[in-house]
Amino acid sequence: MKRLLLLAGLLANLLLGPFASAQEARTQWAPIEKSLTALLNEGWRIISHSSSDNNLAFSFVLMRESKVVICLFNVPKPNDAASRCRALN
Repeated sequence: MKRLLLLAGLLANLLLGPFASAQEARTQWAPIEKSLTALLNEGWRIISHSSSDNNLAFSFVLMRESKVVICLFNVPKPNDAASRCRALN
């Protein structure tokens, strides 16, 4: 019985292995040297946003044509928020 379970586990790993590695494909995460304000002024639009439970971190997903950018804020203060924006494609 133990050998059968071991063989079944090995077979599952062999069959499912390619699927696990396919989910770990490298993704572009290139920094953009522009602020969220500059991107919005250029015509990018916010298509999604979220915040942490305590409102100390915010993220915005922007899109223009077929390009997607994510901008992140950590602990923004009124009138003093530094964004970190990255291109996803």
